[in-house]
Amino acid sequence: MAITVDIDFDNPDLTDDTDLQNEIFLQVFNSGDGELFDKLYRADAISNFSGEPLTGAARLKFFKEFLASKPSLQATVTHSYVAGDVALIGVQYTIDGIQADGAPLHLEGTCTDVLRRVEDGRWLMAVDRPVAGSLLPE
Repeated sequence: MAITVDIDFDNPDLTDDTDLQNEIFLQVFNSGDGELFDKLYRADAISNFSGEPLTGAARLKFFKEFLASKPSLQATVTHSYVAGDVALIGVQYTIDGIQADGAPLHLEGTCTDVLRRVEDGRWLMAVDRPVAGSLLPE
């Protein structure tokens, strides 16, 4: 996937602009670069993407392994609220790809994200909680 928005790959910023934030998140996820994707998260962020809460090195390891097969994410923001240095975002998503055993992967559901503005002004993920409505083989 071609990058269509300006992203600082050393210090990515999800911004408080909902449409731009979604586009950045999608492009970085769809790049397949788990290390870059982890940079969208605060150091102390919790990701439930794996089905269990992960932070730090465990979160990075999961992202690198999961994104290595380059699954494709599509997401639509359903609501977004910003209060000071915190943003609450709801998303409907679909992920398609190939599982480690070679079987097709199809996930869809809703996600609740909490972003926080960090000391240098960038917005990063603090908590993500995707809930898959289905885990279906194609």
